[in-house]
Amino acid sequence: MIISASRRTDISAFYADWLVNRINAGYCVTQNPMNPKQIRRVSLLPDYVTGIVLWTKNAAPLLQKLPALEPFTYYFQYTITPYDTNVEHGLASKKDVVIPAFLEIASQLGPERVIWRYDPILITRKYDFSYHIRAFSRLCRLLAGSTSRCVISYVTDYKSIAKNLREIGCDQLELREKLQLTQELLRIADEHGIRLCTCCESPEIYALGVDSAACVDAGLISKISGKELKIPRDKNQRTGCNCAVSVDIGMYNSCLNGCLYCYANHSETRVQKNHASHDPFGEMLIGQATK
Repeated sequence: MIISASRRTDISAFYADWLVNRINAGYCVTQNPMNPKQIRRVSLLPDYVTGIVLWTKNAAPLLQKLPALEPFTYYFQYTITPYDTNVEHGLASKKDVVIPAFLEIASQLGPERVIWRYDPILITRKYDFSYHIRAFSRLCRLLAGSTSRCVISYVTDYKSIAKNLREIGCDQLELREKLQLTQELLRIADEHGIRLCTCCESPEIYALGVDSAACVDAGLISKISGKELKIPRDKNQRTGCNCAVSVDIGMYNSCLNGCLYCYANHSETRVQKNHASHDPFGEMLIGQATK
């Protein structure tokens, strides 16, 4: 069983103590977001966990707690984007916190286990093509040698974030525009020894030489663990997604990064309320499991 921690929230940034407490307890409890009455107890014992995928935009709070993860095979999906506080209003300083934590984790784990996500790509009047090319070049220089691949994606106009995207003037790109920008990013990544990857994009993008990504990557977990694993693809993900089956232990409406493009938060009021009710010693990330 692969643990996803988490597509729904940033556990490393805001709930690191809870994660360590649950690992020490040997289990956690999750709630189905589509059916809140459906509660599941998830084992966190090393013998039952094939691997852990840690999704984050700031792993600094988890740095001193990495020894708790030593019994497990794990890696990071670590997002570093070029946006200011008008788009990511709750994120810690990239210069002083986010990037140094990325580099420190890579020095401990190696570049294969810290995957950089330049994701999603927003195009606005401020964040135009030239802005992204400059920002991506700068980040490649900073992260070269500390990661072996970078996952990109273009923002998806989910219903829950459509209003936010309109407010910041985000443009939906035509395919020819995506190809133009992707080709530039691919060239820059190659110059710095970083493989450019993407997921669920048009065939024309892969034809440029961009690799197909699997964010929950059974092949990478096999490589890290040294064990041949056969884990089926997750059929609940989007068409074209290569992710392996996993169990997500996070909850929606609980991340304080404040990213306007995020599908996982639907209400700032609910986010604040949920975070305030969080118990680092609780079985569930937010709330209590009904007996």
